[in-house]
Amino acid sequence: MRAYVVALRMAGIAGALAGAGVGLLRWSWAWPGLSLTAAAASCALGWLVGVAVSPALAWGLSRRPKRARTGRGERWGRAASTALTVLAMVPGVLWLTMALPNGFMRNALGADRRPGDTRPNLILISIDALRADHVGEYGNRDGLTPNIDNFSEEATRYEAAYVASPWTLTSLAAVVTSLAPSECGLKLAAPRMHDWYLYSAKLPESVPLLHEQLQREGYTTAAELTNCFLTAERGWRRGFDYFRNEDGPELGTILTRAATVTANALAWLRLNRREPFFLWAHYLDPHVPYNAPGTPPELRARYPRQWLTRREYWYESMRRRDEDTKARYQEFCRRMYAEEVRYADRWVGKLLDGIKEAGLWEDSLIVITADHGEELFEHEGFEHGHTMHEELLWVPLLVKWPEGFNADKCITQTVALTDLPATVFELVGSRPPAWLKGGPLPRRDGLPGEAVYSEGILHGVEQTALTTDEYKAIHHAGTRLAEERLEVYARAGDREEKTDLAGSDVAMDLRGRLVMRTRAAEEAAKQWKVSHEREFRGIDLSRATREKLRTLGYIGD
Repeated sequence: MRAYVVALRMAGIAGALAGAGVGLLRWSWAWPGLSLTAAAASCALGWLVGVAVSPALAWGLSRRPKRARTGRGERWGRAASTALTVLAMVPGVLWLTMALPNGFMRNALGADRRPGDTRPNLILISIDALRADHVGEYGNRDGLTPNIDNFSEEATRYEAAYVASPWTLTSLAAVVTSLAPSECGLKLAAPRMHDWYLYSAKLPESVPLLHEQLQREGYTTAAELTNCFLTAERGWRRGFDYFRNEDGPELGTILTRAATVTANALAWLRLNRREPFFLWAHYLDPHVPYNAPGTPPELRARYPRQWLTRREYWYESMRRRDEDTKARYQEFCRRMYAEEVRYADRWVGKLLDGIKEAGLWEDSLIVITADHGEELFEHEGFEHGHTMHEELLWVPLLVKWPEGFNADKCITQTVALTDLPATVFELVGSRPPAWLKGGPLPRRDGLPGEAVYSEGILHGVEQTALTTDEYKAIHHAGTRLAEERLEVYARAGDREEKTDLAGSDVAMDLRGRLVMRTRAAEEAAKQWKVSHEREFRGIDLSRATREKLRTLGYIGD
């Protein structure tokens, strides 16, 4: 018996060390992306081999003459023997995780791309509140986005990409479900939803998600997110093998900067990558407060320190100030916002560099986009969630296709971000699931564009919008204090939406189409069986979370 224990100990330790060595060798200099997960799995496999051969080793040891130990040497020998036995059994503990649904070894054994699996990796990079007109590829000449501009040289630029909603929760929910907010449980049949959005709204369990479907089809799914509305408590954890959001209610952080998002995303790529994978990195910069770490001190010094660019500064204070003060405040917001864009671009660039260094560039679909734009006083408004104007719904969309997939350099027709799921399923060769809406993004220019429907105002009475190749129509719901009304703008000659064509002949057709779509959305929202937002049981927000929401401008003091 003693010989077998000694053999088991020796073979287990030797096998585990050999397995770990092979794993580290394979995933460090032989492969560009080091994976400690794969090395640990290899260690466990080596241990199992060692255990299998230990009976033969025990037989050999039993035939050796025994040496007697006495006194102090015997005590030390027993202690060392016990320690080595415990050490030899440690790798075996990893195998116990096979019994868990999402156990370590159950996942780690798929640590490499399966033979014959040529499906591309999928990387989604979303940047909160990034206006399209602040990206060089979309015409900006201030040099704010050199890294995104370099990326665009290998990507398709969608010149007219539009979101389903002008703020984060509803917009990104539409992106990962392909459904309008009213169809995916994030819009009620009510004209005002501010409090419900802040304290109750979350993705229902019954709503299917893009990453959940990819997980079922063998993709490893990972999310590195920041924003209070993208937490596990809001339903975003579902469908991810790895999920991290340091802005969650359980932590006291106010804002996770782009540097942290990039560092964590690259750490996952280096240490936990299993192909094929879907990785989503969401950057909160350039969201308010506009205070990027790289902002020149002389720029900050030009303005009063109390200008923290929260919503309430404009909507509660600045509207009552004299014109000179308002103009100076607006200049401050625009310049500080530009620095936020510059800062976000720097760290997105480092993430892109890391993807290249890991040898993942050629075989990956990489998408860079935004959840919405930012209003910088073009229509006497500030930040986002208030209107459906161009500066909020129009976002950058750059798509680098995997090797072997061809597309035109620029697509000018109108497209919707809700088409990303269909694009992914087409790319990976999956049968589109029954819940999928829309179709794949076009890869050839000149086709007729979509009519993109948008809804889900965060602040004030609900508005909806319909954006076509030729026009933008905005519908304002009627209330006891205001009549129902429509705005119409010609996109070709009035991108800034200064001339309202609501009284023209073309407006009649747009009104009918948009009102019909709005009514259908209201009917769809009724399925969630909520008659009044105050009847919802709110999410229990901690003091730290309330402070984050206040700092980000979602609630007042």
